[in-house]
Amino acid sequence: MPPHQQNRLMEFEDLLAKALHKVGWQVERSSPSEEGEADIVARHGKKIYVFELKASSEPRKDRAIPLISQAILEAQKAAARVSKRAIPVAVLAAHHVSDSLSQHIKDFASRNAPDVGIGVIDADGFRSFLGYGLEVLNAERSRVIEGSAKEFSPANLFSDLNQWMLKILLSRSIPDSLLSAPRGHCENASQLAEAAGVSVMSAFRLVRQLSEEGFLEEHAGLRVVRTEELLERWLSTSHSRVQETPARWILSGDKNAFYGALRSYASRMRSSRSPSKSDRVRSMPRLCLSLFAAAELLGFKFVHGIQPHLYIERLDKETLRELGLSLETAGRQPDLFLRIPRNRESVFRAAVKRNGVPTSDVLQVWLDVSNYPARGKAQADVLRQRVLSQVLGKGEA
Repeated sequence: MPPHQQNRLMEFEDLLAKALHKVGWQVERSSPSEEGEADIVARHGKKIYVFELKASSEPRKDRAIPLISQAILEAQKAAARVSKRAIPVAVLAAHHVSDSLSQHIKDFASRNAPDVGIGVIDADGFRSFLGYGLEVLNAERSRVIEGSAKEFSPANLFSDLNQWMLKILLSRSIPDSLLSAPRGHCENASQLAEAAGVSVMSAFRLVRQLSEEGFLEEHAGLRVVRTEELLERWLSTSHSRVQETPARWILSGDKNAFYGALRSYASRMRSSRSPSKSDRVRSMPRLCLSLFAAAELLGFKFVHGIQPHLYIERLDKETLRELGLSLETAGRQPDLFLRIPRNRESVFRAAVKRNGVPTSDVLQVWLDVSNYPARGKAQADVLRQRVLSQVLGKGEA
């Protein structure tokens, strides 16, 4: 089996194993190198279930029936090796399985292998099992509405969490001083989910979409390709205008004093993670510098004379007061602008510290300044030449 197909099958095994753990069953996994061994052996009370999974790249009846037939035969052989009382279970997995295809598979199995448990799972959370108490694993699909494949709305490749995971996948070519993300090689969606702190389902959907659109190679782990096209797609989806709220410094227009307040705030946020702190402190909104002020702190100052921009999770009066900021700007020019990001997790999780000041990562700065009318393109070109060229030139494109 090709490596990318093996990875995909392992992702489905992960999904099934998690479902089994959730209902309290004991689960044993075989190594991919263990030829002929059962994919999963699960124990519930005195019952032993032996699962064999087959993944279909095209969830069609003419493809599914031969695969489930093969799974039935292999499950019967594997169960006989485990125990005389082991229950064989054949499972078909696919990106999406319609209700009608699921029923076809179960009807076929009931007629031809009534002594075998049957299951169908897909990447959208759908699980349908039949026989031997396996129905406890059943689950409705969480996202896809029943219908033909052409009727499905494509997933948002650049949703908030997807942008965060993309930053992780691209981070190997970006210094950690410019982008904060878990470093290391992700072999599959499960490892990406663990690194990103998201659900396996979220990571699985991103990996699936990147692979289907030709932006990912899975032969040796998850490797982004055609990066330049991916970045341009990413940029085109970030054009929606972010609402800016003008603010001013309460005492003086001293940028250094403001940065000092940001350092103090960031330090308190770090210490507030202690469970002994009050709920008020633990709910401090996240924040970081953005746009040209962030570019300056990252070492790429190019545009002068533009007021600082600050990303903040929400407009919290107490937080603004701690930072020395006021929203009352009547009669005078604002000293800075506050932004509430739409992609909060991507912005705040990837933010870095520069001289103790929380600062947007370089990818985020590039996306933001590219869409800024006042000399934004010039600043974006500097970042592209000095940083993004590394992403495009180190085997990622």
